[in-house]
Amino acid sequence: MVKLPLWRLILGLLVLAAMAAVLFSLAPVYLKNYHLGQYVKQLAERPASTDDAVRAALIARARQLDLPVDPGDVQITHADGKLRIETKYAVQMDFPLYQVDLHFHANGSSH
Repeated sequence: MVKLPLWRLILGLLVLAAMAAVLFSLAPVYLKNYHLGQYVKQLAERPASTDDAVRAALIARARQLDLPVDPGDVQITHADGKLRIETKYAVQMDFPLYQVDLHFHANGSSH
């Protein structure tokens, strides 16, 4: 059995701790995106009066979830008698040494 030097063990544990910290800081954003995606699917299934009403409801839900969705990020189409809603947006995450943009895509359509 090979014995690891103490410094390698400590460095390995620090790397694992850093990866866990990044995971825990990203998890809430992914969870919020999941909730928004579920809402988009529900919104597409129920009939709405106008496209503007659908867009406003989606933007309001995104604001409740603290997600940066703008009206221009929401695409609403009607094809073959089906309503299709697509939302593309990005969330900027700032870490001490790195900044990353997470790109999300939530969509739903009526059947």
